[in-house]
Amino acid sequence: MFTTPREAGMLLRALREDAGWSRTELAGRAHVSKRWLADFENGKPSVYMSMVMDCFAALGAGFEVVLINHRPDRGALGE
Repeated sequence: MFTTPREAGMLLRALREDAGWSRTELAGRAHVSKRWLADFENGKPSVYMSMVMDCFAALGAGFEVVLINHRPDRGALGE
């Protein structure tokens, strides 16, 4: 689980390394640049959520939304 872009980058790097892939390999499979991937893994925030999702998907990982500090008096989206 991650709650910040930095944590997401750290998780992505760990998954990539566990898979035995280089940045070049993951960048190619996810159709992102090596520079973007290096920046993201090193904690640079990204506004390109689709690129983040593509990288995780290339490693066979997805996303699950987990409510943190959910208030029962509000809707699921905090409304």
